[in-house]
Amino acid sequence: MSDPRATRRVFFALWPGEALRIAAGDAFAAAIAAAGGRAVPPENLHVTLEFLGAVPVARLGELEAIGAAVRLPAAELVLDRLAGWSRGEALVALAGDVPVALAALQSDLRNALRERGFRVDSRAFRPHLTLARKLRAPFTAAACTPLRWPCATLALVASEPHPGGSRYQPLGLWPPAHDA
Repeated sequence: MSDPRATRRVFFALWPGEALRIAAGDAFAAAIAAAGGRAVPPENLHVTLEFLGAVPVARLGELEAIGAAVRLPAAELVLDRLAGWSRGEALVALAGDVPVALAALQSDLRNALRERGFRVDSRAFRPHLTLARKLRAPFTAAACTPLRWPCATLALVASEPHPGGSRYQPLGLWPPAHDA
């Protein structure tokens, strides 16, 4: 019998396929090397839509149902700026413009979670791709070659602690629904 107090640290994200992971690694390799620090492993790359933190394992089915109900828009995020975040300890790629459809998706997801009693982030949605952590020096914001990140797959992801940094394990993946 499982512990009713057991939790998992989870979030919803846009989850990339292998080709996008490779493209992101290629696009940002020089910036990551220049910034120093610990590069995010390619298998952990994602764009967070909503971070939930510790959620009771007994409620993960509710989150899967919410994920299955989400309809991804035909939109893409264009990551075209680099910046240092968290007091300069993280290197992130940001979008100069957030597609209206993506902002609406995130808002709808946040509202669905809130309606079911999940704790959601109160901060404004700022889609980003974390590239490196624990930078050796502050990173000065700069433009970069744009990387197009399509809204191709929604994921419910668990963050598992490991030596050297967390590992992310998708608990559910939902590609866009295709209308017949």
